[in-house]
Order: sequence, then structure tokens, then C-alpha cells
Amino acid sequence: MTEKFSAKYSYGTALVYLALFCGMFLMNFTMSGFEPFSLALLLGALVCGMHPLLAAGLYILAGGISLLSSSFPFLVFAVQGVLLGGTFFVYRRLRKKPGAETMLFLLAALAPYILLFGAYVYPGYIRAAIVAAALLALCLLFIGAMRCLLFRAGRCALSAEEPVFCAAAGAAVGIGLYNCAGGYAYDAAAVLLILFTARLCKKGNGVFFAFAASLPPVIVQSAAANAFVPEAAACYVLYAAVAAVLLRGGKIPAALGVFLSAVILRYFTDFFGTEPAAATFTGARFYLTMLVPLVPCLLFALTPESWLRALERRLHLYEEKPLTRASINRSRRRTGEKLFEISAAFREIEGVFSEERRRDDGAQALFAQTMREEVCESCPKRAECGEEARSALEKLAGVGLAKGKANLIDLPGALTAHCADPTALLFSLNRMLADYRRGAAEEESAARSRLLLAQQAHGVSELLKNLALGLSAPVGVEAETEQAVAAALGRAGFMCEEVLISGEGPEIYIVLSGAADGEKLRSAVESAAGQPLALASKQPLTAERCACLFRPRPAFDAAFGVASATKAGESACGDTYSLTRIDEHTFLCALSDGMGSGEEARRVSDSALTLIESFCRAGMPNDAALAAVNGLLAAGREETFACVDAATVDLNTGRADIVKIGSPFSFLVTGERVEVLESESLPLGILEGVRPVTLTRMLRGGDVLVFVSDGVSEAFGSGTDAAAELSALPAANPQTLADALLARALARTGAPADDMTVVAVRLCGNLQNEP
Repeated sequence: MTEKFSAKYSYGTALVYLALFCGMFLMNFTMSGFEPFSLALLLGALVCGMHPLLAAGLYILAGGISLLSSSFPFLVFAVQGVLLGGTFFVYRRLRKKPGAETMLFLLAALAPYILLFGAYVYPGYIRAAIVAAALLALCLLFIGAMRCLLFRAGRCALSAEEPVFCAAAGAAVGIGLYNCAGGYAYDAAAVLLILFTARLCKKGNGVFFAFAASLPPVIVQSAAANAFVPEAAACYVLYAAVAAVLLRGGKIPAALGVFLSAVILRYFTDFFGTEPAAATFTGARFYLTMLVPLVPCLLFALTPESWLRALERRLHLYEEKPLTRASINRSRRRTGEKLFEISAAFREIEGVFSEERRRDDGAQALFAQTMREEVCESCPKRAECGEEARSALEKLAGVGLAKGKANLIDLPGALTAHCADPTALLFSLNRMLADYRRGAAEEESAARSRLLLAQQAHGVSELLKNLALGLSAPVGVEAETEQAVAAALGRAGFMCEEVLISGEGPEIYIVLSGAADGEKLRSAVESAAGQPLALASKQPLTAERCACLFRPRPAFDAAFGVASATKAGESACGDTYSLTRIDEHTFLCALSDGMGSGEEARRVSDSALTLIESFCRAGMPNDAALAAVNGLLAAGREETFACVDAATVDLNTGRADIVKIGSPFSFLVTGERVEVLESESLPLGILEGVRPVTLTRMLRGGDVLVFVSDGVSEAFGSGTDAAAELSALPAANPQTLADALLARALARTGAPADDMTVVAVRLCGNLQNEP
């Protein structure tokens, strides 16, 4: 950090020089008259790189007040200003920075003070030298305090001694204010300072500032009374404690509490007055005593919260440090990279388990060789069998492998003519075929398991890849938007401690203090972010603080309608449906028709939908989820079949991914047009290799997606007839549409011959997004 005051002139620079002049002016007021104690401020300003001529000019101007009493104090001001200002100006022109020789310049500047004040003000040079030594120590203290205030405060953590330097420097200026304006004016300024520091500072630092503010009255009153007078310190610390406790309820309770505390304490002790405490509450002194704490408390209560928030941001009191966000981004990046690696590992697992493994085709020759060893070797006529008979054994083994079992009619002519014991050959071959079939069944089961594992690995790989992409997006890169959100919340009256924007969505995290009206909060964040938002979550951190998460509000919303009828004579419907919100931007609509009817069909249908919901909530793609569900159902011990219609709809874009497995036709109603969606795949659970049929459609506001079970499709007979009936029905209300379509299907069949279900989903514009 460069410890040199900016040479660029701006409003901020002008305010710093104005504050410097005011401090110099006040420090010249001492209990014994006008003395150049503002020399400490001048030296601190010069060491910190402020313009030497301007600082020295302000010092001489501030010393002009001494002309009211005598001319020689002003002579000291002039000599010191010219000496130090000129010396530092020469160094500035030479582009050098004074080092240890600064102490020599300071001693030279103190020489005229000792000579003149020792001769005309103090009773001797010894006391003047003692005061000059104290002024020398004050100069060193102000150098540290001004370095802290100009270069470090609000930018980095302060060292242990820097707050002490600042408190001592503030006390020195406060003594001047006390001597210049009087005790009551100082008390009003101190109360206002205590209220603001209690509001702006954390971890009880307001009590420290209150104690520092009490030092001037304690020092002045103790010097006047020749005894230690600590009442001011006790009262100010009490004010800070009361303000810190009541600020949880807002500025007004804190201001009222401090005002009442001041009034009560003044009733017992008026530490700024000369009369007894009881006399304070009589006559004009009563009104003065009331005004002293009333004015600062009223000013604090009327200060806009947005101003306080702006001051907090200016001082970096609640700003998230860059190192913290860099650490968060590094952790997110490393986590994303690790998830990518794990996803690649599952992709490799999928490749390994997807490889087809075929049985060795040498079984035919092996069976022929085994029959020769078991049967022909012990046959007395084996010498009569030539090459033709050995070739016939391989043909017999081939026939047995093809049929699964061999009998007498399968014997080749060469064996029928020459073999003395064909029954023994057939017995040996069929025994080997039985063992072979058992092995083939085990391998087929293992192949099914490998396929199921490959499907699961594919789904997990896709899920981890999507998670990695989401986590790889950095946080805290929208600094301007974060500042705009914080400013908007301040203008709306919210106490915002922190704003963090993450992802491309984006996700906006906000930490608030105090009560927060949800709708007003959302409007303020929306105005700064420039897009419609929704409050995704609100998590309490403490009794007074909470963390809110805002995400973009989807462009669409959805309305649903369901109508069903149970097969005549059955107590339970075998059709089940799911209308599930996967996240803020996606919903799942699914209809499952278990084969048959009754409780068993409903159990199968429920199982299929539960698995689909679980996989989709986990983030697995639709086709991978349905393929995995198909493998799980097919791998069961019982034969469980289900026809499934499933669709996931992105509410941001209107994209619908529709997956059909073994289900009848479905419909997409767009305006007055009805599109028939069909599938030729088998139901879930029949074969492991069944692949879903996936259709993609871009939906618009007012479009309706309709799923029907096979009971409804059989009632209409064909998709064309069903589409004609559907086109004649009003589609504004999906529930009315589902009820009407089911009623027309029942009108065709009378009593339901099968379970009948209609699910209708209508996409509509999000009304909250409209102005």
C-alpha cells in the first residue's frame, strides 16, 4: 500500500483538507489560551504526503485566532508553518521523502515556541520545554493516527496500536472542541458520534469509541477540579451499551433509549454544569439540558438508512473481501474438476459393461471330442468307423446345440449305419447340452446385469457432468450488479450486509438485518438486477439476520388437470400419474399404466413412476432414467410391465422432452390444431434392450399436452378419432378438458372395460412477470 496522499483534487480531497483545517483550528484552543498544539496535525499531514504549501497555509490560517489575544503566538505559528512547509516542499520538488531528519526539523520548529512561550506565557523555560516535549510526543502519535485514517482504515485490518493512536488523536482534537464550544455542545456532538459508531461498527467497537469520546471532558474537568472526574466516561459508555442493545429494533428505539438515559443521568449529575444536579431541572437550564441529548438523537433517528448503508460501503465495513471469494471460486473449480473426473470414470465403466461378450464357438468340436472319448473309445467296433463317422459326430453336436436336445431322428446316416450304441452317444451329448444351457443362462443373466450397470453408470455420468458444469461457474464476478443491488436495498430501507451473485442464472444471495417484507424486497432486487426474480429460499442466520436466495422467475407457469375412472369390478385403478416440480424451472408430468387392472397393476405402475421421479429429481436425463427403470423392472423376479408417458418441461424456454415407452397415442393441442404423438416401443419391463422414443417440442403459452391410458385410447379406437373429439373441446381449463375427454370416452364404452385416465397440462405465461 502506497502511503502517499492523492495529488488529484476532488470533493473527497477537499473534504480532507477542510477536516484538517477544522482540526487545526480546534486544537489551538487550550485551557491556558491559544497554543500551537495543531503542530501535531501539520506534521502528520506532511509526513503522509499532503501538499506542503497548502497544509502549511492552513496551519498559519488556523493560528490566526491567536491574534485575538496577542501577536507573538501567531508569530510562532507563522515561523513553524514556513519552516516545516518549506522544508517538505523542497523534498517534494527533489522527489525525496524525509527520513529520520524529520525529528531535527520538528525540534527546530519547537525552538521558537520554547523561547517565546517560556518568556511571555509560562513562568520560565523549563515548563515551556516540558510542554514542548509533550507536543513532540503528540506529533509522533498523530503521524501514526493519520497514516491509519488516510491509508488503512476501511481497507485492511488494523494493528493493535492503531486504534489507540486514533483514539488519542481524537481526544486531543476533542479537548480543543470542548474548550472552544463548551461542554454542552461537545456533549451533543459526542452523543451523535456514539449513536453513529454503535450503528456502523460491529463486535462492540462502539463502546471503545464512546470511551475515547469521554476522554476530553474527563481530562478538562479533572484538570479544572485538581481531581479525577470520571462521570463522563461512565455516562458515554452507558450510552453506547444502550444504543448497541436497542439498535436491534431499529434507529428510533436506539435514539429514544439514549435520550432517556441522558435525561435520567443528568437528573443525578450534570457533569457539564457548575450547579447541583437538582438545579439542572429548573428554569432555562431544564430546556438546555433536554436539548443537549435531544438534538443528536433526533438527527440520528431521521438519518436515512440508505445514507448509513452508503457510508458502510464507503468504509468497507461489510464488504466481502476478495480473498474470501477467490477461495470460494477455487474450491468450486476444484470440486467441478473432480466431478468431471468422476463422471469420466463412470463413462469408462459404462463402456466396459456395454461390451458384448460372446461364448466361444468351439463347443461343437468339444462335444464331438468328448463323445469319442466317453463312448467310442470303449466300443469294440471303433476300428470300423472311419473319417465319415467322426464327421457325423460333429454334425450331431451341431444339431444338438441348435435344438437344445438331440434324439434318435437327429442321428446322421453314417452313425445310424455303423454305430453299435447310438443311445450312449445321445445320453452323453444331452448331458453336455444341459450343462451348456445352464452356463448360457448364467451368462445371459450376467449380460443383463452388465447392461443395467452400464445404464446406471451412464445416468450417473451425465448427472455428475451437469453438476460439474454448474459448480465450475465462478461467484462474485458481477461486482457492479452486486453494488447496484445493495444500493437498491438501501434505498428501499433494508439493512443489507452482503450481496453475492453466482452462476449464469444468476443466483443472488443476500444477507439482511432486521425485518424484511418479501414483496418489497423482491421488487427492490428486481429493479437492480433488471429481470424478474423469485425468492427461492429464506434461511434465518440469527434472531435478527437472514440469508435470502433469489433466482430468475420462469417465463411460463403450468396448470394441470386429471380425470380417471376405475375398471368396473375393481377396487383400485391401475393407472397412476405424477405432476412433480423438479426445481424452480422444470416440472415432470408422467402417466404410467400397469398391465392389467386392480391392486397388482397399481403396484407396478406406482413402482415405475416412483423410480422415474427419483431419477429425474436427481438430475438424470429422461432417456437414461427410463432406460434404467426399464432394466430394473425387467430384472425383477416377477413379470411386471408398464406403459409410460413422461415429459419434462423447461419453464424458461417452453422446451418439452416427451418420452414414450409402450404407451398409446398422446396429444399436443396448439391453438386449433391437435398433433398426435405416437410410440412403437414395447412397455417397460418386457425386454432389457427396449429404447424409449423421445420427442422434443417447443411449447408456447396456451399449448396443452394430453396423456391418456390405453382404456381411453381403446374407447376411441384410433388416434384420429380421439384427436377429432379433442379438437372440439375448449382447452382453456386443463381440468375441464380432462373431465370432458374422459366423459366422451365413457359415453362410447358405457361401463369402463379398463382403467381410464386423462392427464392434461396447459402452459401459460407467468402472470408475476407482467408489469
